[in-house]
Amino acid sequence: MIINLTAGQKLYAELAIDMNCSSLSEFNACVAIEYLLTIEEEAQEINKKLQKVNRYLHTFHHLCEISKWQKASQVLSFCPVSKELHEQLRIWGYYREQIELYQNLLGKVSPEQDLVCLNGLGRAFCNLSDFDQSCDYHQQQLQLARQVKNRQAEAQTIGGLGEIQSIKQNYAEAIVLFQQQLDIAREIGDQQQEGYALNSLGSALYDFGVTQNKQKHYQKGLVHLHESLEIARKIEDVEMESVFLGNVGRAYFERGQYNQVLIFIQQQLDICDRSNDKRGKYSALEDLGQCYTMLRQYDQALQYAKEALILVREFDDKFNEGRTLNSLGVIYCYKLKRYQEALPYFQKTLEIMQKIGSKDRLTIVAANLFNCHCFLKNKNQSDFYLNMAKSFAAQSESLEDKGLMMMVIANAYWGRDEIWYKIWGIVLAIKGLIMVPPWRSVNGRLAMQVAFREILGIKT
Repeated sequence: MIINLTAGQKLYAELAIDMNCSSLSEFNACVAIEYLLTIEEEAQEINKKLQKVNRYLHTFHHLCEISKWQKASQVLSFCPVSKELHEQLRIWGYYREQIELYQNLLGKVSPEQDLVCLNGLGRAFCNLSDFDQSCDYHQQQLQLARQVKNRQAEAQTIGGLGEIQSIKQNYAEAIVLFQQQLDIAREIGDQQQEGYALNSLGSALYDFGVTQNKQKHYQKGLVHLHESLEIARKIEDVEMESVFLGNVGRAYFERGQYNQVLIFIQQQLDICDRSNDKRGKYSALEDLGQCYTMLRQYDQALQYAKEALILVREFDDKFNEGRTLNSLGVIYCYKLKRYQEALPYFQKTLEIMQKIGSKDRLTIVAANLFNCHCFLKNKNQSDFYLNMAKSFAAQSESLEDKGLMMMVIANAYWGRDEIWYKIWGIVLAIKGLIMVPPWRSVNGRLAMQVAFREILGIKT
């Protein structure tokens, strides 16, 4: 006779709970676990994703209460849906629930389990835009990985540290770290780590090439991005493929090849819908919004951007919330010319980026606020944000930031009555376009459109 066990019943069998308990509290916990995994009915249709794994989360916490750490680690690695429990929470965007699991188990089982927990904590805090905490956990992971000579975990954590440097726009440091990750991955023959390293290295090289006007860097970066996508497809890792499709799409977006972008990002969105990958879906929606903005299909752009904003706020990722708010501001300001509606999006972006200590987009956002107030003829506010943008640009190592700042100043000079200021504004606009050529990045194209519209009087 074949008995079809539920997922909970299978886990209960694997845990082999001993009901001969030494204390009443331990007995009560064991009874609760038995009920959760074997008696309580598993609902077939549950709308909220977290409810699908609640029984396993409660089981984990009951085991922690009675110090059954090894069994708790079994729950952590159990696959109730399609991924291990802790990874399933990440895919759904439940980072705080992830953190609680890892912190409960850290230091309780084995060094190898600690590596899993430290890596999970580093990634979860990064996804919550707490980069200092993320870096701290990755540093602990790196130290432990080297201590126990786990080369795979060493490569993994070096990649995590590289991601933080890349987010902070410290591309030179990030490139060094991703190259180290790639070298280790190839040394130990780990294709998954090789794929992640190539993709991260490709993205960092591409971004570094854009910000520093180094063509060989972003050409090499694009090659690495395609290499990583080939690896993901070769080893049939769907989550990797989804992430890598998004990064390849973003590279083509910067180059202005929007039809290519739509091909890659739509593939990514299809994968995310099939796998219920909330974070990946957010990224795809955000990129589609930006792409349709540049294609001048503003209704679709707004729809995708607003969907992305709702999604990113569900999992409390402040860094990417700021990214999407800025995208909405760009649509309202530069495309729809609804400046008053654009202001709150730019202001909130600036507030978020300053709060989380991110240098990313600070110059651009301050410049957006300046332009917005210029269009509204708010001189005091435009002067304030002009000075702020100048300050951010002076602190930035990005040539793109400095070129964009030059064009912002050109716009400010053009707004004055004196003819010499207007002439100097045209000179600065040309210099800015040379530093940030419109064929190299989307910010260059937007800056060119503003320059043509405000200084040269060409309708865009």
